[in-house]
This record gives sequence, C-alpha cells and structure tokens, in this order.
Amino acid sequence: MTEPYTVVALSPLQIPIVEPEDALKNTKRIISFMKTAVGVAATEGHPVKLVVIPEMAIQGMHMAFTAGNREAEKKFARTIPGPETDELGKAARELNTYIAGELYLVADDDFPDRYFNCAFMIDPNGDVIYRRAKATSDGFEGGTLGTTNPHDLWDEWIQKKGDGNVMDAIYPVAKTPDIGNIGYVICHEGAYPEIARGLAMNGAEVIIRATLIEPQTSQGMWEVQNKAHALFNNAIVVAPNLGPELGPDGVINDLFGGRSMIVNQRGKIITETPGVTAGDTFVSTTIDIDALRRDRQANGVFNGLKDLRTEQYAAIYEKPIYPKNQYLDAPPGEGWLARERETRARNIKLLEERGVFTPLD
Repeated sequence: MTEPYTVVALSPLQIPIVEPEDALKNTKRIISFMKTAVGVAATEGHPVKLVVIPEMAIQGMHMAFTAGNREAEKKFARTIPGPETDELGKAARELNTYIAGELYLVADDDFPDRYFNCAFMIDPNGDVIYRRAKATSDGFEGGTLGTTNPHDLWDEWIQKKGDGNVMDAIYPVAKTPDIGNIGYVICHEGAYPEIARGLAMNGAEVIIRATLIEPQTSQGMWEVQNKAHALFNNAIVVAPNLGPELGPDGVINDLFGGRSMIVNQRGKIITETPGVTAGDTFVSTTIDIDALRRDRQANGVFNGLKDLRTEQYAAIYEKPIYPKNQYLDAPPGEGWLARERETRARNIKLLEERGVFTPLD
C-alpha cells in the first residue's frame, strides 16, 4: 500500500547566471523558498514526499555565451551528480522528500563535447536516482542554449543509455517504493503527445511537465496540453511553470505566463496559480497513488492504455521525418539556428510530398 502524500510544485523567480557558480547560488536560494513551501503545504495533513523544480529555474533563461562556442559551453556545463544536486540532496535529507529538477546544459561522460538538457530526481537519502535527457526540442533550443538532442546521436545514445532498449534510453521512469513511478517531461516536449505517452508506457504514474514559454501559455496551449497528457495517459500531471525573471536592472519581467497546475488522471485541474506573480510561488495537493492504480485496474472507458491497438498506430511513424544522427560525428557549432531552419523547411516540403500537408496554390 502506498500512503497518500503531498506534492509541491515550485515556481521560483528565475535569475539568469553570469558565471557558472551562479547556478549553485540559485539552487541555494530556491532551497530556502522550498523549505517554506514544504512547511506550508504539510499543513494540509499529509507529509510532503515530492518537490518539483521547473526547467531553467537553476540556470535561468540565458547564459553569457554564443551556442557553438565549445570553450564557453564547457565552462558553463554542469554535471549530475554535481554541486547543485549535492546541495539539493542535503535538502532532500533534511525535508525527507524526493526532489525533481532540471539543468539545461549538462556534460555527459559518454559523449564528450556534447551537452544535454537533463531532468533528475533525488531521493530522501540525497542520492540521484533518475536522469533523463530532453528528447524533443523546438527549432531554437540548440542554437540558444548549446544543447544536443539524443536523437542527434541516436545509434550511440540508444546503445549507451539503454543497452539497445529505446524505452529505457528515451523514456526512463523512476520507480520508487513510496511515491509511485515518476517521469519528467521537459518544457517543449509537452507540446507533443509522444514523450508523455512513452513515459506512461514505461510505467509512469506521475508525469512532471515543467515550463512552457509565452505566447503558448496565454493562448491556452499549456493548459490543454497538461490536461491532455493526464487524461490520455491516465496519469497525474504535475506542471510547474517557471517564475518571472529578475533582470540585471532589478526589473521583473515575465516570459512564461505562470499558471502552474496539478491535474488528475481525468484531466481535471486540482490546483493552479491564476497567472503571473511577482516572485516565488508554489502549488500543492495530495496524491493518492493507490487510487490511481485502482483507476488503471478498472475495466472502463477512462482506462485508455488497455485499448491501444498498437500495430495500427505504429504505421503513423513508419516513415521518418526529422533526420537522426545529425551530430553523431561532430558537435553542433555556430550557425546551428540557420541549419535547423533549413532542416525543418525540408521537413515541411517532405510532408507536402507525402500528402500530409497540402501546398498553397
């Protein structure tokens, strides 16, 4: 039996780093607010067992280098485990909780001179028990942040990270004895159905979907996506959006739109912040994993995973669209954005040729 517990989703004020060590300063500041949030959330009556930190909270929105500058990327890249996760590990032990978070420029011993946007989770003993690299990115991330997508190293990534198993390499899930099975969807990944579905098909019961930038939030995409991931995967979605940015001039500005939320397996928002706030905020609620598991055992219409006729869905993806292994032989360099625009323009033409898109007259 898994006892009900409280989950806390933080939306910290984000402060872009100027030097690599600023990431640790941000981590310590977030932990200070985390302790307050956990104390307040625990008054609901159930112990806080999971705290979630959104994408970009630790390193901020921007860093002081141009993507493709290998020396600068190496300088700013963090490690997991590393100083930030070590500090969070201390907080996890003190608070007796799991902590999930993200670092968006992370070095990897398996792929020297490549850097990845990575989610992680730390257990109450302070140990990193989960790590997952962002596998669906928009047309700007690599050129802005200097990250590589696992798909750009596909053959080697699947072998090294999953021992040949795609599900373990791309959709790893932290299967814990006391808070259920947890997977982390990073930002733009949540704009597509596949990553959340992949995590669910690998056992995820709680799907963390962290951060979405404007104008998608105010246009309603953030809410629709989070509710859809919960409903279609019969999963609880914990969705903290990043807080506003504190600029170097001391002015607060917002690029994300707030509206952190937690959604139950029926696609209903249980709790949310109404919009943009001026500083650190959080949402929290009680999660009952056993109730979710009973829903997944029920032979009814809301238990959709049991109904999947996989052969007919596999045909949808039989023909590749986005090319794999783009950076298998050499890391992405300066000019990444221009190359990405060309790649995605070719993909649009390819979809026209296949009859997926209808070209304009």
